[in-house]
Amino acid sequence: MSVSRRRFIETLGVGGAALGATGAATAGIFSAPIISARGRESLYAFQGVADRRADRKLAAAPGIVRIDSNENPVGPGKRALDAIRGHLDECNRYPVLGEDDVIDTIARLQGVKPENVILGCGSGELLRAADQAFTSKQAAYIGAGPTFEAPGDFAKFLGVEVKLVPVDAKLGLDLGAMGAAARGAGLVFLCNPNNPTATVHSKADVTSFIESLNRVSPETTILVDEAYFEYVEHADYGTMIPMAIANPRVVVLRTFSKVYGMAGLRLGYAVGRPETLARMKQWVMGSNVTQLTLVAATAALEDSSHITEEVKRNHEVKAFTRKFFADAGFAMSTGDANFMMVDLKQPAAAFKKLALGKGIAIGRAFPPLTNHARITFGTMKEMKKAVGVFKELLAEPTRAAGQ
Repeated sequence: MSVSRRRFIETLGVGGAALGATGAATAGIFSAPIISARGRESLYAFQGVADRRADRKLAAAPGIVRIDSNENPVGPGKRALDAIRGHLDECNRYPVLGEDDVIDTIARLQGVKPENVILGCGSGELLRAADQAFTSKQAAYIGAGPTFEAPGDFAKFLGVEVKLVPVDAKLGLDLGAMGAAARGAGLVFLCNPNNPTATVHSKADVTSFIESLNRVSPETTILVDEAYFEYVEHADYGTMIPMAIANPRVVVLRTFSKVYGMAGLRLGYAVGRPETLARMKQWVMGSNVTQLTLVAATAALEDSSHITEEVKRNHEVKAFTRKFFADAGFAMSTGDANFMMVDLKQPAAAFKKLALGKGIAIGRAFPPLTNHARITFGTMKEMKKAVGVFKELLAEPTRAAGQ
């Protein structure tokens, strides 16, 4: 049974210091006092919530080109928007209708059973649930450096040991080193394509990684985040969903925030074996997805033509943007997503400030890659404007480096 809002808050506990998660991986119960305001501040501090919120406010100012947060600049398709408009009169009700429809549709499209799917308020809720379910003070969290930071930050907040393995020279995940670090761990977070580096690993490589880790550390769960799955163009890439259905130590995560253009509506889902998802589900709140989000998701899943058009648009914009940086002599990642990472040869934080001053919001710095900038692919019009600003600023590297 999923937790209520009250029980979820009670289980989080207080603290400017780390919170105990002992036993969460086995009993699914986290004993701690009620979270206080100071506890929330501690969580925000771990996750940099205040800084990122302020950063997004600046990016959302009128006239700013927002290519900083890996959002889909086009948004949901017409069918999803029509579904929202058609259900506005249900906003006074808790979200009961639609959840089974979304789960059934996902299951049908992914070739799994409804019992193999759970929903979350964005992927963030499910990532936290995985931390609660599979890590503890005795069972570490393993991730990459850098990767999507939210699950690692939350694990730290829970008092779990967090080990981040640096990406390799090509900005890809170092699967060998991650496997070595993961022996005896509770959870491995494998983001593929990886955010923020926009690098991808083949289906064969990820399968080999999981099988190897299963042999040496059978108690370790691997969570494969496929948030950018639809954007990948490599022929050897593939989903780990079939493995998640066969292997109780594998969970696959997807989101509606990217190709579906629904980041503001908050919906993600996890795919895995029922007994594995049951451990996560007890940390997922009831009524966690809004009624409008549910009906929009059902419509979006059936709108394959919109997804096709979005993937095509992203491909064209990516090619345009990559050509500019390649012609200018800057190294970059493969960009196997709706963003890429570029080595600016100067501090990315300073460059970001200069670009924002000229109306272009790009991604923040991601240590240890302090000279690399994450750049989301906006519309072609937006990227032409952005490239003009980049060309101007990159001609003055000493100015950016000196700030």
